[in-house]
Amino acid sequence: MQGWFAFGYYFLPSPWIAPVFIGTHFTHPTQEFLRFFLARYPRYFAHTQVGCRDFFTLNFCQTHHIESYFSRCLTLTLPKRQSQPKTQTKVFIVNVPQEFLRYIPSHLRENAEYINQRGVLHKPYWQEDYQSTQTLLDRYALEARIIITTALHCASPCTAMGIPVVLLQDHPEQSTRFSALHNILKPYTLEDLRCNRVDFAPKAPEIEDLKEAMLINLELSIRQTWGEAINTAALSRAREYIAQACYL
Repeated sequence: MQGWFAFGYYFLPSPWIAPVFIGTHFTHPTQEFLRFFLARYPRYFAHTQVGCRDFFTLNFCQTHHIESYFSRCLTLTLPKRQSQPKTQTKVFIVNVPQEFLRYIPSHLRENAEYINQRGVLHKPYWQEDYQSTQTLLDRYALEARIIITTALHCASPCTAMGIPVVLLQDHPEQSTRFSALHNILKPYTLEDLRCNRVDFAPKAPEIEDLKEAMLINLELSIRQTWGEAINTAALSRAREYIAQACYL
């Protein structure tokens, strides 16, 4: 159940499915629905641990006595790209509002490629969405020198691939989701841009140890849900590492 669950109850799985909640985000509307739902079905999550992508979802789950922990987002586990200096020279500016652009240094803006990442979605068939997404990720890996973006799901996979990222926050709602990158990337506001507080020469953090902990958590959580005996101490260590990892 790695997902951004935004509206209504459609994300709730069939009783015949054992859900594994990892990388889960509940938006405001979904949280409102869950408040009513849990009032009627208070034990729905009784045998489930919810791995929360961000602190916003974690705080909601803890307030409602749902067993939960900070799992971050699984897009942080994408493999690191190989260094190819001859091709990794491009600046990508991804979903950055017009009012922000004037504060980005001209040497980055002039030869940048501007991407609307949301444009890869909503094709007639999911296979086309998948292929468009993979093609764009491949371009980032092969071509990017730096990425400047307001999109969590540009910043997160690109950081995993070892690409330097400048993360900009253009909407208050993003503060609820950007904590998935807590102590990995610093999000900058428009005020930071105006006051020249943005580092436009960042280095990509080395997060291979975090990836390993996240993948251990994923494997052991799935096996535990299947009813297998697992190393619970190893699971606890992995989750503790995920929560405490710091690269800033």
